[in-house]
Amino acid sequence: MTLPLFDDETTLEERLRMTFKSWVEHRAQSVSGVRSERPLREESATVYQEMWHAFAAYCSERKLDLARLEPQDIETFLAIRGAGDPRGKVRITTKAADLSPRYAWRLLTLIDRVCRFHAHREGTVPNTAAHDLLQRPEYRFANASHHDPLPEYYGEAQAKRLIAYLTQVRDKNGSDSPMSWKEVRDRTAVATMLGGGLTPGDVRALTLDGVCSAGGRKMNLPWKLSLPGNGNSPARETPLAEWAGRQLAFWLGIRVDLGIEGDVVFPATLSGKGWSHTACHDACKAVLAGAGMGQEAGGMYKLRHTFAVRQLAKGQSESDVARWLGLVDLNGMARYRRIVPHHVDVV
Repeated sequence: MTLPLFDDETTLEERLRMTFKSWVEHRAQSVSGVRSERPLREESATVYQEMWHAFAAYCSERKLDLARLEPQDIETFLAIRGAGDPRGKVRITTKAADLSPRYAWRLLTLIDRVCRFHAHREGTVPNTAAHDLLQRPEYRFANASHHDPLPEYYGEAQAKRLIAYLTQVRDKNGSDSPMSWKEVRDRTAVATMLGGGLTPGDVRALTLDGVCSAGGRKMNLPWKLSLPGNGNSPARETPLAEWAGRQLAFWLGIRVDLGIEGDVVFPATLSGKGWSHTACHDACKAVLAGAGMGQEAGGMYKLRHTFAVRQLAKGQSESDVARWLGLVDLNGMARYRRIVPHHVDVV
């Protein structure tokens, strides 16, 4: 006798969450080196879990199990995921301006893989709703670099305005109230993306040991960051702009004064708890909004793209910039070459 996977009292949302958990556990046991089959990195699993849990809540509300999903059901979820649910029944963590084609591609790919895993486990025909959507040009090429539009980046005037905002200090005796420690943390995190080319994941992974202040042009001023490797890029070092180094030094001083525990540079709490993907993303988006740049296209990666473009425009070699960005394949620099076409490698 085969026992049922779920008891009768398990809700649809709980079943969908358990299916996702089983998929992650199945991947963890894989010995395959194929990207779509190998174990997930902890950070990737956390991001996918946030995406899937929102999708599970949506399906539960509409009584949609995986076998009954239609393409229009998923497209409706994508629209809600971007705009927010006016009834507040589905917790939305991504704002409309952030729902990029690549994000939609990742979500559709996740749904397709979990559906196929579920069908294989149940011995049924897999639902192809997500797969069918992935065949459409707007989704199919969203993760292909050669079909990417030119990367969004800040021009000189915009960058200067943003830097002025990030490094602004509110005096205790001024008309405005002084910044909270989290406000300083958030602005400094954005500063490392613009001044050092970090990704949001790099920001969360950066440790105190990775901040290099010795050997720079200015005494005790951070000038280089050392970042751990992950499944997408190797361990690397990247230079930090002097203005960003001053801002980082300011934040590290506050961190010491507050006695914040742990070894991550940008913790979520005074006890040193790690910053979650969603909390970091939302905090940094709020900084850009405060600087008057919250409605512009490009998202958080616009900061990293700006770093790359500025370095190339100053004459840094493509190989150096690629190494600083953590790019293993120099072909990833082709998109920047279209913006800085007359760049010549410095010998």
